Amino acid sequence: MRLGPAGPSHPATYYLRRALDSARATPLVTSVTVTSIAVSVLFAGAILLVGANAYRLVAHWGAHGVDVSVYLKPDLDEAAVVGLRHRLSEDPDTLSVSYVSQEEAWQFLADNLGESAQLLDGLEPSVLPPSLEIALSSAIDEKSLRHKLDAWLALAEVDDVQYNRAWTERLGNALGVVRWVAWALGALALMASAVIVGATFQLAAFTRREEMEVMRLVGAVGPVYWAPVLLGGALQGLLGSVGALAVLGLVFGLASGPLADEVPVLASTVGFLAVGQCLTLVLWGAGLGAAGSWLGMQGSGSWR
Repeated sequence: MRLGPAGPSHPATYYLRRALDSARATPLVTSVTVTSIAVSVLFAGAILLVGANAYRLVAHWGAHGVDVSVYLKPDLDEAAVVGLRHRLSEDPDTLSVSYVSQEEAWQFLADNLGESAQLLDGLEPSVLPPSLEIALSSAIDEKSLRHKLDAWLALAEVDDVQYNRAWTERLGNALGVVRWVAWALGALALMASAVIVGATFQLAAFTRREEMEVMRLVGAVGPVYWAPVLLGGALQGLLGSVGALAVLGLVFGLASGPLADEVPVLASTVGFLAVGQCLTLVLWGAGLGAAGSWLGMQGSGSWR
């Protein structure tokens, strides 16, 4: 029987059966292929997961308005502090103002240092300045904020002014750099994986060259000849990417709980990859498998 370009009467079933038979015929090569694709997808997924959660955390901080710390001069009396607090509270952009004494600042620092609190031995709370902690509306624009901070810094009672938006913006800029680095690493991983998978499929093509030659001799040309190979590569890529996502999900589940216990804010902000991101990784793995099989056939001279 001659297998022409149209293939048998049920080409989809035939292609799938041929792809599965090919995988079973070379279990070692199939295992190496699936593993290499899984490592590639796992690497890309880990980068995507960390990046997505970092941006989510920055967005969470930014959505809660602007927090300003107005550090007071240490020699201020209580009346001056009360008067300044009242004036700052009257600002239309101010949501709340709270006073933090030197002792409270010291205790806060010691609590956050945890086991490293012994570093504070020998120091007194007086080394830390008292402050007014101000929460501003998130609707305030950058120009108005800068003007307001300059005005507060010029007050006689104020020693220094710091606010969270500055380091949030710097963190956002740093994350932008990290994003481009992640894209570069992902592209490098994709190219390296394509080469590895291509070499693996080339090895598979060589191990089955006699069978492939017999297929050509009986008239298997066109899609009937190469479609099962591409489908097999796509199925192996699909298996590898799904396995990688399962491992990534398991690691995330084991790590997210302890991290949330240590940093409570993470409990409401950190999450796993979205459905669309998971589907993208799965399609990436399947495409990588198909591309690797194509490269393998090209390298082995089996492409027709």
